[in-house]
This record gives sequence, C-alpha cells and structure tokens, in this order.
Amino acid sequence: MSRQKIDMNKYLAVFGLTTLIFIAGIALGNYFSSQKLRHIDYLGQDLKVDTLAMELQYDIVSENPCEHINNTPIAEELYDMASKLDYMENRMGEKNRDVLELKKQYSLLEIRHWLLMKKTNKECGKNNTLILYFYSNEDDCPTCQTQGFILTWIRKNYPSVYVYAFDYNIKNSALDTIKDLYRIKGTPAIVIDKKTFNRFVDKKELEQAVREKGAKKVTTELIA
Repeated sequence: MSRQKIDMNKYLAVFGLTTLIFIAGIALGNYFSSQKLRHIDYLGQDLKVDTLAMELQYDIVSENPCEHINNTPIAEELYDMASKLDYMENRMGEKNRDVLELKKQYSLLEIRHWLLMKKTNKECGKNNTLILYFYSNEDDCPTCQTQGFILTWIRKNYPSVYVYAFDYNIKNSALDTIKDLYRIKGTPAIVIDKKTFNRFVDKKELEQAVREKGAKKVTTELIA
C-alpha cells in the first residue's frame, strides 16, 4: 500500500472522528438545554402552585391574625419564592413573559403580606419593622445589587424586620399606588414604615434606622 493512500486513510479517519465528536457535542448540548428548560418549566409550575397556596394561607390567617401569624411561616415561604424567581430570571432573562407574569403575582403576594403585618402591628400589639425596597434590573441602578445584599443581611440579623422587594419597572395598579403614596422617585428606594429614602442607604444608616424602630439584633449562632 502506498504512503499516499495510508495518509489519505488516516486523514479520513481523523475527519470521521472529529465529525462524530462534533455531532456528539451538539447532541449533548441539546440534551442539557432540554433538561434545563424542563427544570425551569417545573419551577414555574411550582411557583404557580405556591402562589395559590399562599393566597389560601392569607385568607386563613387574616381571620385571626393575632393568633396565627407567628405559627405560619408565610414570610419564609415568600423569601423561598423570591429565590426561585431569581433563578428563573437569571436563566430565562428579565424580559421573559413568564418571568414577568410570575413577578407581578409575587409582587401582589408581597403587598398582601405587608398589609397583613401592618394589621398585626396595629391590632395585636406587635412591633415588627416593615421595609419596602424598590430596585431595578436595568443599567440605571448600579447600586441596587449592593443595596439588596445589605437588606438581606439586615433581615437575617434582625428577626422582627420584614423586607419586601419590588421591581420598580413592574406595572400593576397596587404597586403604582404604593409608589405614589410614598413618593418613590427612582431606584434604589427604601421605605421604613412611613419614612422614604429615595437613595442608596448604607449598612450603618440602615441598621441604625431599624434599631430606632425597636428591632433587636440576634447573634449568628441563633440564626444559623
């Protein structure tokens, strides 16, 4: 057999192997993409079920909030839903229709919980500190992510503090009413009870503000 024929067979074998690897890579990529989309779809379905369950919990608790509010982990369930939404938003994009629809529903759930907590503070002698946080995922809010981290730290270290985060660009009449009521002008913006901060609030100032409202800090060991 001539050397030229041997070289040709070698080239054909390399080409064939390369082609197989390329096809296998595409197939593997499609498989993982399909699995990711399926996982996101399941997550979206879970969020819809969670939303319905949360609505029912509100109806049950609101009948006697002073007795049931501390026995129902609605706030933690809201934070869990927020984590799922963040995951979907990162994977599917901020402008995805399903993500936007779920965020609208989630915003309404937050508002209902905020109103419920205001009611328990008034009727049940509670002293919970309620914070409304308005953020934007657009490029016009470079400090929103840092502000979110600070608020998460505050929530974890001050058990009587409840944080409700709203996408400023979400459009619904209830959220628009709150923005008008508290004169929210842009992002980041924070409302602590009735006081509005239309600016970034650093950790020291925010911690001082919640302490003035009576919030007490717990140690890391207690919240771990």
